[in-house]
Amino acid sequence: MDVCCDAAGRYPSNYNAWSHRIWVLQNLAKLNTKILLDELSSTKHWVSIHVSDHSGFHYRQFLLKSLIVRTGTDCIIKLCDHPTNQQTSCFPKDEADEGAEAFCMEKQQPDHSLYLKEEIELCTDLINTYPGHETLWYHRRQVFYLQHHLKKCPVPNIWSSTSNNSDGTVNNSHPHVTTGLTTQDMDVDSLMECNKQGYSQETKRLKRAPMQDCINVEEEYKFIDHVLSTCKEEDQARFASSYRKWLVSFLGQ
Repeated sequence: MDVCCDAAGRYPSNYNAWSHRIWVLQNLAKLNTKILLDELSSTKHWVSIHVSDHSGFHYRQFLLKSLIVRTGTDCIIKLCDHPTNQQTSCFPKDEADEGAEAFCMEKQQPDHSLYLKEEIELCTDLINTYPGHETLWYHRRQVFYLQHHLKKCPVPNIWSSTSNNSDGTVNNSHPHVTTGLTTQDMDVDSLMECNKQGYSQETKRLKRAPMQDCINVEEEYKFIDHVLSTCKEEDQARFASSYRKWLVSFLGQ
């Protein structure tokens, strides 16, 4: 990891260095959740002083996606070990399944909404501090896109589609920032608060409740308006206008 960091610092947008770092995470660290969180924290300063380095920001997108997928993988393991999956369960089958899922969701540690919100806040700070860097605006699109699919799509689909590599690694694909299309479905849903002590109508209601947006659309438009009304750099205004057009197009799909 130190070699990758050194190489990335010597050569701007060093795709090979960041790709190798991803390979190390997948094949040696096995996408360990703690290591993913440590990487998300440790690379924050690096991207803050390399605001035009697209490869560094793409690496952070990979970390965020991997944390979401990893949570689903860990949940499957916990689900298999849960008592409600035993044949002697005292619950009816449907209720046992709900109880196992509730137990699984209770055990989830990473707060995806918080990480996405913090990433948007990082983007906001960097965009205001270093105006006129297109990389920051494209990264903002990716984070917004990720939240949109985290809210929209069900958890089981991402387990079956995104984490189905034979070696258990995450497919390192990312959505097209213009069209909103992706080479690999980003099918993730929110983490729900459930009670592990049994199935109830209340836990079922909570499980079905929609995820609250950690990145508010109206706040995004307000941020764009603020940038356009205060910025003096032509490039900054152009990037902000382009981001607004992308939001309108993407949300209208």
